[in-house]
Amino acid sequence: MITDYIPNFAFIDDEEKELRSLDPSTALPEAEKQAAIEDFKKASSDIRKSVTMRLAESTITGLKARAEADGIPYQTLASMILQKYVRGNAS
Repeated sequence: MITDYIPNFAFIDDEEKELRSLDPSTALPEAEKQAAIEDFKKASSDIRKSVTMRLAESTITGLKARAEADGIPYQTLASMILQKYVRGNAS
């Protein structure tokens, strides 16, 4: 008898736990937010390419919540995070 495999996506890693615990009310002050956006705009002069990523729903939810609290689109926030990481500024 063959049964269908049902994957278990109930686990989350430490990063996802951290995202789940983010408090949107602790958003960046307006001056810091604008400075980060300006840095992003300066760095975004590169040719842009669309990509598709599979992310955990909890990661997307946390990212959207943080972006909304910061007053920016979540895709912009994701791009800013990735640029920061690639440049070695991630903390």
